[in-house]
Amino acid sequence: MHVVWAGWEAGRPWWTWVDSRGTTREPVPERLRLGVGPRACVGHERDGERVRCTSGLEVTGRQCPACQQLDTFRPCMICTGTGCPRLTPTMRARCDDLHHLYLASFGGPTVKVGTASKGRHDARLIDQGPLVACRIASGSGPRIKQMEHLLSTRTGMVEAVRRSQKLTFLAAGGRVVEARQRVHDAMLEARGLLRHAYGDELHDVQWFDAPDLAARSRDLAAGRTELPVTEGALIDGRVVGAVGPIALVDDDAGRFLLDLGELVGRRVDPDPPARLRRPTVQLGLFA
Repeated sequence: MHVVWAGWEAGRPWWTWVDSRGTTREPVPERLRLGVGPRACVGHERDGERVRCTSGLEVTGRQCPACQQLDTFRPCMICTGTGCPRLTPTMRARCDDLHHLYLASFGGPTVKVGTASKGRHDARLIDQGPLVACRIASGSGPRIKQMEHLLSTRTGMVEAVRRSQKLTFLAAGGRVVEARQRVHDAMLEARGLLRHAYGDELHDVQWFDAPDLAARSRDLAAGRTELPVTEGALIDGRVVGAVGPIALVDDDAGRFLLDLGELVGRRVDPDPPARLRRPTVQLGLFA
């Protein structure tokens, strides 16, 4: 099976995978036993629909160079809202539709500024798993992207926090009070910079509430070790919690952190051969 997506639905982690029978979208099972295989391209998006890769090119991440060029969402994703690229009619309508500007802390010293599209104002944050987050503005896609770019270039806020950093912060155990203060301070700074040019888009602060599973999982994740996702590794254990893309896995001997995002783009074997062994850090998985 080839894992092509991982995220949250209905208050728990889900994934999408492809095999010879087609595409399956379902909750990540409570019991995981997988042999990790090589990377393969996840294909590209065409006006909201995923198209399977036919190039046969090698990949280092999730997409091959050909699919990156064909992806109709990618130009919008990397745009700063000024001098927008040529888009398909479907993507242009999607871009011009309602978007939200959010600020988020994952427990580290910096605050992330980001955008969420219409209907994904909570889903976008749930997928990322922040310790504290809030939304401060809503407007068309280009306007919100302009605000995001302005804040990331004129303040200490960042547009991206790597999953590896999120995993480190989660294992360290973040303090909610401190994170909320960082986001609050960033909100005041952002409003000060944006109020003249983007006053119509700014609104009262909307604080984000994490799903119950993520809230319960944070304390369990503190101090845990990461499970490496490398070709030839065996992932074996019970999924007992999750915060954003990070799952907590229990193998009866211990609990470990598994980056589900690292499985995306991997071919995995749900019936791994007996010769595969658990990583040396393990000898455990989700609780």
